[in-house]
Amino acid sequence: MSTESEELRVKSSEEYGPTPPGAKYEHTDIDPAVGFKFAVWLAASMLVSFAIVFGVFWLFERQADRANEAAQQYPLARDFERPEPTPALQKQPFMDLYELRQGEANRLGSYGWVDKDGGVARIPIDRAIEVLLQRGLPVRPDAAGGVNVITQDSSSGRTTVRR
Repeated sequence: MSTESEELRVKSSEEYGPTPPGAKYEHTDIDPAVGFKFAVWLAASMLVSFAIVFGVFWLFERQADRANEAAQQYPLARDFERPEPTPALQKQPFMDLYELRQGEANRLGSYGWVDKDGGVARIPIDRAIEVLLQRGLPVRPDAAGGVNVITQDSSSGRTTVRR
């Protein structure tokens, strides 16, 4: 058993090298100079990236300013400041819904023109039901009474078949 552990110790020391006598840290750790160089290069690359991004934003802002100045060459547009658009929020949604329902009820219960030039008018819903009951619903000429007739599934209601 001691030979196996001895072989393992020899292999590990061959792989990592011998531990120097009096070492205060793990000798296989990173060299502090390498870590410092990495930190310096990382900071430098971050500064360069920041400068590039800031420069591009500055360039785009200047282009937008020039475009705005060119667009305001007309005297009426120069003094006109367009307000920022505000969101179209409902201040009283229940009141808006109530007014909508009232408007629908008024349209359903009154006479009026839908298309005056075309001669199309609307009548109150109660009167429309009375007229429909008096005249009756239109019936297809080939309908067989409807009792023993079913609609085929694939026809979407266009054809009927006897039961």
